[in-house]
Amino acid sequence: MAKYQLFYKLTHANGALADESGDIPFEFEMGDGQLDPCLESCIKEAEVGKLQTFLLSSDEAFGQIHKEAIQVMNRSEFPADMHIKIDTAVEFETPTGEAFVGCIDKIDDNNITVNFNHPLAGCDVSFQVEILEIK
Repeated sequence: MAKYQLFYKLTHANGALADESGDIPFEFEMGDGQLDPCLESCIKEAEVGKLQTFLLSSDEAFGQIHKEAIQVMNRSEFPADMHIKIDTAVEFETPTGEAFVGCIDKIDDNNITVNFNHPLAGCDVSFQVEILEIK
């Protein structure tokens, strides 16, 4: 598989920064799971040494918000010593050992609403990338 070295910036359509590589080039191997497939497909289209911007609709990027991925859970389903706060990411493990990350959206007494959608689901995004090297 090809290994890439690049700079990137991912923003909401309104310009708010979602993620970026910063001043240090990001290195990854295509298909290794570090980047979402929608971003990998943009990188495959990009040219080495050229700063390019890809505008992705929510359907092209991280998909729509799925109501069934928003769960109301009882406080007793969380560790007793866990500090529960809105906008906190929480990792849950299934009985099979799979891990899922959700974001706490709402706290109402003992009912805690956890959103398991991708944080950028339902958002149009801009993905700016400059590939430095492909090995």
